[in-house]
Amino acid sequence: MDDAGDIIRFGEGERLFVVRRARRLLRQGRATADDLVRAEEQPDPDVTVIIPARNEELTVGLVVRECLNFVARVIVVEGGSTDRTAQIAREAGATVVRDLGLGKGAALRLGVEHVTTPICVFVDADGSHDPIDIAMLVAPIKAGVAPHVTGSRLLGGSDELHGGGDEFLRLAGSAFITFMFNWRFGSSLSDSQNGFRAIRTDLFRSLRLRSRHTTIEMEMIAATLAAGLRIAEVPTHERRRAAGYSKISLSKPSIWLAYGWHLVAGLCRSQKAAGSARP
Repeated sequence: MDDAGDIIRFGEGERLFVVRRARRLLRQGRATADDLVRAEEQPDPDVTVIIPARNEELTVGLVVRECLNFVARVIVVEGGSTDRTAQIAREAGATVVRDLGLGKGAALRLGVEHVTTPICVFVDADGSHDPIDIAMLVAPIKAGVAPHVTGSRLLGGSDELHGGGDEFLRLAGSAFITFMFNWRFGSSLSDSQNGFRAIRTDLFRSLRLRSRHTTIEMEMIAATLAAGLRIAEVPTHERRRAAGYSKISLSKPSIWLAYGWHLVAGLCRSQKAAGSARP
């Protein structure tokens, strides 16, 4: 990441990508020049962003500042970092909550305990998620379309899931898990494992999630579908992490066991009829 210019870029061609698509919208009459120069909307007071972070001092400040352009509050759950993650996050404007470094799932559950807004959005601290998409994630919830919305890398593209053996395993594993959930619950998701998602705060609390690690996304999906509730998807582009290293090591048998266990547990959940579930 360069001096960051206070923006994390998803590629050298970002400007060309955005300009050409904006021109297409103008030609199609789906946008006007005023749309492109209009002042940014005010941060949404109904949304809190939760960012789990451990040893992410190089990116967490920038991610927090970007999120605060779109939401009223950001909570960083700091999991036993040995660097300046907590200090930088606090200086950037986040509320910092310390946990014991028990894992991403435990961090998200702890973060939600401190939320007072009706909607939560989960964002990674490494710069791979673009906060500009937060409004798009939240829109289906506010419209009453679905109480749980995930960003789809299959619809929006990913710089992380292609190019090597590790990436192949991640993509294949994600596709298999998504297929199994679609088969079990009759859903039509394209990406069940993306951590970039929005959910009604009361729904998250009612799901009684237990996962301590990155399997929290799998458990969240299974619990929502088993409750007979709809999950919506919106296209979001995943960038390569801007700095640091992934906390998930596919070389550890414990990771495979954890995912296998939560997949089986999710598939074995009894499903409520959609009409009997709370909307």
